[in-house]
Amino acid sequence: MKEKLKTKLRRNMRIRTLSLLTVMSAVSLSAIAAAPTVSTEAKKAADMINADAPMQKMLAELTSPQGQKWRFNTQMEIVRIASPSRSEMRRQQELMRRFTEEWGFSPAQVMTRTDGIIKGAGLQKVDGLPVYNACVRIPGTYSQQKDAQSYKGQFPKVLLEGHIDTVNPAELPPASAPFVPVKLQKASDALVKTKAELAALPDELHFDKDGKIIEDANYKKAYQRYNDYEDALGRGALRIYVPGYNDAMINTAAVMQAAYMLNKYKIKPVYDIWICGTTGEEGKGNLCGMKQLYGYNQDTGKGNNALNFVANFGADSTSPGSGTVNYLGSYRFEIKYSEPAGVKVGAKQPSALMAMNRAIEMISNLKTPYDLDKKAERTTYTVGVGSCTPAPEGERSKECTLLVDMRSPTPGPLKDIRSKIEPAFAKALQQENAKYGLKDGDAKAVKMELVWFGDRPAHKRKNYDDPAMQAFWQSARTAGIDIREKLNERAASLNDNVPAAVGVPTVNFNVGTNAGGGGGHAWYEWGIPGNGQDEGKRVYRMILMGLMAAGYHTSDGKVVPPLVSPKGNRTTEELYK
Repeated sequence: MKEKLKTKLRRNMRIRTLSLLTVMSAVSLSAIAAAPTVSTEAKKAADMINADAPMQKMLAELTSPQGQKWRFNTQMEIVRIASPSRSEMRRQQELMRRFTEEWGFSPAQVMTRTDGIIKGAGLQKVDGLPVYNACVRIPGTYSQQKDAQSYKGQFPKVLLEGHIDTVNPAELPPASAPFVPVKLQKASDALVKTKAELAALPDELHFDKDGKIIEDANYKKAYQRYNDYEDALGRGALRIYVPGYNDAMINTAAVMQAAYMLNKYKIKPVYDIWICGTTGEEGKGNLCGMKQLYGYNQDTGKGNNALNFVANFGADSTSPGSGTVNYLGSYRFEIKYSEPAGVKVGAKQPSALMAMNRAIEMISNLKTPYDLDKKAERTTYTVGVGSCTPAPEGERSKECTLLVDMRSPTPGPLKDIRSKIEPAFAKALQQENAKYGLKDGDAKAVKMELVWFGDRPAHKRKNYDDPAMQAFWQSARTAGIDIREKLNERAASLNDNVPAAVGVPTVNFNVGTNAGGGGGHAWYEWGIPGNGQDEGKRVYRMILMGLMAAGYHTSDGKVVPPLVSPKGNRTTEELYK
C-alpha cells in the first residue's frame, strides 16, 4: 500500500511539473508590440547627457581594458561569497565595505545598514526576517529648489539595481568557510556531471587574504574575453564554474561599477539616484529586497513607496539586447501536513503522506480558463515539490510538505486559480481525517500548517510610452548598443514585479556580457567572459537611462530636466512594520 501511494504521489507530481514546463514555454513564446514613441524631450535629454565631457570620459573608461577588468575582478571577488536568498548578509557587508573604503563614497551616501534597516522605508522586514540590501546614493540637487515637491518629506529618487542573492548553495555555510571555489575547466571538455567531479577539477582562481583576486597563471588563462561561444572554443577558452556567475553577479558587478563611475566622475543628477544590490530575488526570497524598498505588503497586495521612487531600472537578464517590460505574477504556498509521532506502518489512522497526496490529486483535477479555452489568458500552476521527513524504522513519516506555484501575467486569473487551489489544502485534510471518523483538531488527526506564502505581483504594461520605456528605447540608440526595431512583450518574473505593481515605471535588461554560459540556478553554473567593449557600452547605457529619468547638470552649467514627475506612484499610504 505504501509503495502504491508513493507511485501515485510521483505520478501526480509529474503531471503538475509538466505544467511548470508549460509555464516556462508560455513565457518564452511572445507577441511583439509596436516600438515606443520617444518624445522630442527624451531625445534631446539623451543627446545632451551623452555629449557632456564627463560622460564621454566615463564611457572611455568603461570600455577600456582597465574598466573591463574592474568588472570581472569585482564579479569574481563578490560571487565567491556564498549568498543564499535571505542569507545575503556577508555579500552585503562586503559591498558596503567597498562603498566607503574602496569606491569613494562617504558614509552619508550609504543608505543601508548591516542590520537590514533603511531609514524612511515603509516596510523593514519581509516574512518576519531582516532584509540585507546594499544601497548607495548619488545626491541630486532637486531638494534645494524653492518649488521642490516631496512625498511626506521624501524627495524623488531613481533606482538602478541588480540582485545579490543566488540559488546555490541553498544554505549559508559556516563563517569558517564562507567562500565557494571558483573552478576552471577547458570549454571544449564535457560539463561536469557530479559535485565530486567539480571539486576534483585541479585548477581554480586564487584570492589573497583580503579577498582580492590574484592575477597568476590561472587568472591569465581564465580572464580572456571572446565575442561568442564559437570564438571561445576556437581560442581555447576556460569555463569558469561558480554559482551565481550569470544570475546575477555578472550584472550586479556592472551595477556596482555604475555606482562607482557616477561617484568618481562627480555626476550631478537633478533627482537622487540610488544604486542597490538587492536581496531575495531568487526562489523563496520572495522579492524581499524590492518589497522593502517599495513598502510592498503581500497581505494587502499594496505598496506605499514611502521612499518616493519615481523610476526603476533593473539588470537581471543574461540575454544581450533583452528588455523585459511585463511581469509574470505568481502565488506560492508551502503547506505542511503532520501526524502524531511514532505512528506505526499500517496503523489505521490518518496519514500526513496521504493528506498531501489527496491535495495533489485535487489540485491536478482543477482546470484554468486556458485549460478549457486556448484563446484565454494562459494561467498555469504546478506542484513543484512534495517531500516527507525521514521515517524511523517501522514508523511513518511525521511531516510531509507540499510546494504549489501558480502563475499568470495579470492579477485576475491568478486570484481566480488561487481561490480554487487554496481551499483544496484544507479539504484534503478534512477528507483524510474523516476517513477514520476524526475531526480536525482531534488527538490522532492530521494537522495542517501554512509554512510560507510567496507573492510576486503580476503586471501587464498598459503604456509603452512611459518615461522608463522612453529612456530604455532612446538610450540604446544614443549609446549605439542593443538597438531593436520592435518591443518584446514577453512576461517574466523579476524584481521589477514589485515597482510595476506599485505603479512605478520600470524595465529590466541585460548588462553583463557572456561569450557562453549555462547551469543557471544549479551548483554547476558557469560562464565565459564576453565582449568587454559591448559590456562597457551596456553599463553606460544603464547610467544614461537613470540620468534621463532623474535629470542631469552638464559640466557647462546647463540643466537637463527629469523625464519623470517628482512624486512617485503608490497603491496605499499605509505604512507597514
